[in-house]
Parts: sequence; structure tokens; C-alpha cells
Amino acid sequence: MTVRSIGEIIAQAKPKKVYRSGQPVWRNTYNQGQLEHRLWRPIADGTKRGARRRIGAILKSAKELERRTRVERQRSHPGTRNGVLGQIGLDVLEVLYTRFVDFKTGTLEPAIATIAEAVGHSYSAVHAALRRLRTAGFLHWIRRCRPTDRKSEAGPQVEQITNAYALLLPKSIEGLVKHLLGKAPIPDDARWRKEQQAEEWRTMVAGLSAQELVRDTWTGDQLAGETLARIARLIDQERESSTC
Repeated sequence: MTVRSIGEIIAQAKPKKVYRSGQPVWRNTYNQGQLEHRLWRPIADGTKRGARRRIGAILKSAKELERRTRVERQRSHPGTRNGVLGQIGLDVLEVLYTRFVDFKTGTLEPAIATIAEAVGHSYSAVHAALRRLRTAGFLHWIRRCRPTDRKSEAGPQVEQITNAYALLLPKSIEGLVKHLLGKAPIPDDARWRKEQQAEEWRTMVAGLSAQELVRDTWTGDQLAGETLARIARLIDQERESSTC
């Protein structure tokens, strides 16, 4: 589901008239059950295996987006510590996907205080993180209310309840998520990053002695490692003799 389709759904469903109970009820609040069935969707195919695979790709892509945007910000504002999501935003996104959403139905309706307790941050910090996630296109939400048992001359009274959240896939990471799931070629920015890492690796290896190379890269069994270490010492001794 995209951000645009969320907007279209909400635009087509106007909030129903509600009667206040004397308790604060936010504007643009929808009755419980009015829109949720059109917002919530299963995660992947609704199975634990399928959902976890997709969630892993989304969270990995979100971290890469955070890293990339943080680097971009640091170029103009040295010392900047966060990208478009921030670490708390990543924590909140992870807990929404791994602890609160129902894989089969997409049902997601935790209280902000509950999210804050799960990630170990303050209510205000989590509220700000949710707003950043919405701005970046990772989620949207609607405010909701429900009738109470109390009645007045105006009709049934209502109370505010938790928001209903819809998890989205923003365009900014769509290509990388598809690549991680094996459904698309690697995006240009991810390809560039992979090439840069390979070049950094080649540069590092070129500056290592044979012994350092074996010590830092060998992950095999101990006996074979000892043999390689002896060979590396001989290679380094030969290099030193040639230099002299």
C-alpha cells in the first residue's frame, strides 16, 4: 500500500458525527471500525516465514536510508547525528513490525505509551519518531473513537481510543527491498555502496603483510591456519630480503 492510496481512502471516508463525552476527542477522528478494514493488509503472504523475510528486508533498507541521509546531512552540517529517521525512529519501526503488528491481518493499534515502554524512550521522543516515520512514508495512522456506555440528551457519548496504524513501503527504499527479496536488480545507490566497500577492501588488503592478511581474514580450522601462518612468515621474510 502506498502513501497516495492511504490518502485516497481517508479522503473518501469522512468522519462520522460523534457526540462528545466531556473528554477530549481530536478533530478528524473516525469511529472504530469505520476505516481499519481498508487500511490494514497482511504482511507479505501473512505467514510468519513470509512476513519475517519481508520485514527483514524493510528494516535493513530503512537502516541504509538512515545511514545515507545522515551522511548527506553531515556534508552540509558536520556533526549531525541523525538522518531522516533517527535511531529512535528505527527502533520504533522495528518494534512495530516485530512486536505489535499482526502478520495475518496487518492489525496495528498500540498506544504510544506502550510503544515508548517497548523501545525504552520517552513518550515525546516516540511521538516525534512516529511523525518522522510518517513523513518518510513508512506509516500512516488515523485517530479513532468509540461509544461509551454513557448517554446524554445529545445521544451516545464517545471516548478517544488508540490510533490505527498502516505500515507502508516508501518509494525511497522500494528498489532495495525488492532487490533484497530477489525480485529486482540491485539499485544504483546500493551498487555504488557495494563497489565502494569492495574498493576499500582491496586497498586494505594491499597494505597488509602476508601474516596480517592471514591473521585478519582466516576463519578456517586451526591446523590449516597454522600452516598458512608459517607460509605467510616465509613470504614476508622473502619480501624483506628482496627489499634489502
